[in-house]
Amino acid sequence: MPQDPGLPAGQAQRRGGDLRDDELEQATVAAEDAREETAVLTLERDAVVAELRAMRAVLAEERARHTRRDAVANVVRQRFEAAVSELSKRRLGSQVAEEELRVALEELQVTGEQLAEANVALAQANERLEQEVAERTAELAATNAALRGSERRLRMIIESATDYAIFTIDQEGRVTSWNPGAEQLFGQSEAEVLGRTTDTMFIPDDRAAGLPELEMRQAGAHGRAEDDRWHVRADGTRFFVNGAMMPLRDEEGQLQGFLKILRDRTAPRAEEERRRVQLEEMTHRIKNTLTVVQTVAVQTQRHAATPDAFRRTFGARLAALARSHDLLMRGGWEGASLREIVERTMDPYIAGNEAERVTIDGLPLLLTPAAALSLNLAFHELATNATKYGALSGSEGEVEIRWTVDRTDHNAAVVDITWRERGGPPVHPPESRGFGSRLVEQALAQEFGAEVRLDFAREGVACRIRLPFTVGVVAQ
Repeated sequence: MPQDPGLPAGQAQRRGGDLRDDELEQATVAAEDAREETAVLTLERDAVVAELRAMRAVLAEERARHTRRDAVANVVRQRFEAAVSELSKRRLGSQVAEEELRVALEELQVTGEQLAEANVALAQANERLEQEVAERTAELAATNAALRGSERRLRMIIESATDYAIFTIDQEGRVTSWNPGAEQLFGQSEAEVLGRTTDTMFIPDDRAAGLPELEMRQAGAHGRAEDDRWHVRADGTRFFVNGAMMPLRDEEGQLQGFLKILRDRTAPRAEEERRRVQLEEMTHRIKNTLTVVQTVAVQTQRHAATPDAFRRTFGARLAALARSHDLLMRGGWEGASLREIVERTMDPYIAGNEAERVTIDGLPLLLTPAAALSLNLAFHELATNATKYGALSGSEGEVEIRWTVDRTDHNAAVVDITWRERGGPPVHPPESRGFGSRLVEQALAQEFGAEVRLDFAREGVACRIRLPFTVGVVAQ
């Protein structure tokens, strides 16, 4: 897992391109709009419910009044029935009884008319109230449906944004919601994190520096806090994120918690670091290459008999260096294949059927950039000598290039490379060693601690290079 020990604790740096602003802002705006729509609909629903309760209280009061009037009518009716009974007993023979009966009848008639009017008014009131209740109930149902729709849309937005970790926390830093993206990024389900603080998601140095609390204070004070740092998964592995924290406020503007949106930027961060290291290495290698070119130029000039000889020899050596650089550039300066180095070095010296005169055989090995450059120059010098004086100067000679890995000593494995010429003209040891010979014998030994033996045997030149595995080989 990529680490960033050099990142200062608590530093929140926004990387250009670390987080696609349009995607983050769209997710943030969608979440905020959905929350505001939910709050408005909730207020409308609560108002309708309160009004419905008040209307139901009025209806209950009217019904109670109707009940009381029914009770009065029952009392009057009972009195009337009692009077009729009494008058019947007296056989209605008394004028007083007749007057009382007439008055009772009139009272009963008035009471009946009042009761009828009250019943009509009550029925009309009931009808109006029921109509208003039905309308308000329909409005409440529509409001609830819209609220549920808004909640569903908000949930779909949050749950569909699986590339983002979206979660909310209260003012104490405890998790109150957790989307699938957060579950995927942190490796914890919603059930595992609800009610827990986010402190464990920060690396120890950031926790010690109080970054979780500082981030909430910044978001509350400024409306936003950038998150551009390392975090920790449930299994302890680290990952680099880019995101933001924003405050959640109610209708009165009171702080209720925070919304946090994060995106995993570990891979881009690692690529950025890799490119930085690669650029530093390339700068170093270019300087080394220029040093090699300078050395080759000086030594070639020293041993060249004429300016024309210097131009030819120096040009050929620069071409060999260029071939090495081509191979390294194709491999991103991470190394080059030993087989490809040998094949590319020999290409200029063999053509057509002459390719059959060169045998190349060995295990697949990837050399370090420095070893690739040095071996390319060494093979170039051997091939040049073979073309001028050795096996490749005639039509019958052959060159054999083979390599193996000697693991006799496991802690000091070496790549054993042999160059052997056969079938060429008799070889005469040179009276003095030129730059090419010294390059083959001394450069590899000095730079890599390699063992180099160059033998000018009469039957053909032989060269053996034993290159330490740990300094010259990247991978096998």
